[in-house]
Amino acid sequence: MKKYNNEELEEKVIDKLKTINDLELPINIYDLGLIYNIDVENIAGNIEVSIKMTVINSRCNSTKSFTDLIIEEVQSIEEVHICNVKFVFSPKWELKMISEDGLKLLRESKS
Repeated sequence: MKKYNNEELEEKVIDKLKTINDLELPINIYDLGLIYNIDVENIAGNIEVSIKMTVINSRCNSTKSFTDLIIEEVQSIEEVHICNVKFVFSPKWELKMISEDGLKLLRESKS
């Protein structure tokens, strides 16, 4: 099996997450601050990625579509065998969680 580096794999995961846009805002879910944690582990020779994320509105019905899309994108990374997505609602998402890149994307979409 090919050797891997957790940081490199995490960057690949982030790149994939940046291809998934929020359903209502023209910003990807990573720069929007919806991703709270990415954990990359080697479990018995299989690379498993666990992602903790939230949604802007806890009444949002898009968790299933986000889950499927995230799993599909992350598992398309050659080294990744399994991807798990867990939705958490604490801490509650706030505007300050949007990254600088996300704010730039939001400003550009308004002009």
